[in-house]
Amino acid sequence: MLLCVLCWPALAGAEDAASELALRVDARQRRVTDLTARFVQSYRSGALGRELVERGNLAIKRPGRMLWEYRDPERKTFLSDGKTFFFYVPADKQVIVRDQAGERGLPMLLLAGQGDIVSQFEVGLEDSPLPGARRLRLVPRKPDPELERVYLDVDDQARIVGIEVRDAQGNRSRFRFEQLRENVGLPAKLFHFEIPKGVEVVAG
Repeated sequence: MLLCVLCWPALAGAEDAASELALRVDARQRRVTDLTARFVQSYRSGALGRELVERGNLAIKRPGRMLWEYRDPERKTFLSDGKTFFFYVPADKQVIVRDQAGERGLPMLLLAGQGDIVSQFEVGLEDSPLPGARRLRLVPRKPDPELERVYLDVDDQARIVGIEVRDAQGNRSRFRFEQLRENVGLPAKLFHFEIPKGVEVVAG
């Protein structure tokens, strides 16, 4: 009993620090109207144990527009114009088109300042694998079969420099962001996708 009493202030302090950092991240992201970055994305399958690593450039603009341009190891484009998703792989000569309504993905929501972290997640602090960053552990307040927990790596300016998403099947998606630039005035036309001639269009 005495040990619990002695530990309580430390636990409460850690929870307060995590909530404070989460609120800082939310406030920072809400001030961002657009951003660009270079990214490294890795995906590890819990069933297969294999990991795929991809690299490219990212652009996001409110409301709901984003552009992921993958450059390595395969060129592909994932674009949203705020209403529709386009996923284009030149080597496949195919474009997948899907309605965006209600489906923008957690990394997008967090980067665009629409994640409302404290209300949606129980937050905690952990050691970050990135030098100079702090790590937030986010566990959904409502059970989600697609999402077990999320980790945010945050720099001293409260910018998100890493996101790790884990699901109940043991799959892990990890994003690392470098050369972040905010509020650069990205033009809306950057998020317009022109379907190339001669490619197959598939409804997603």
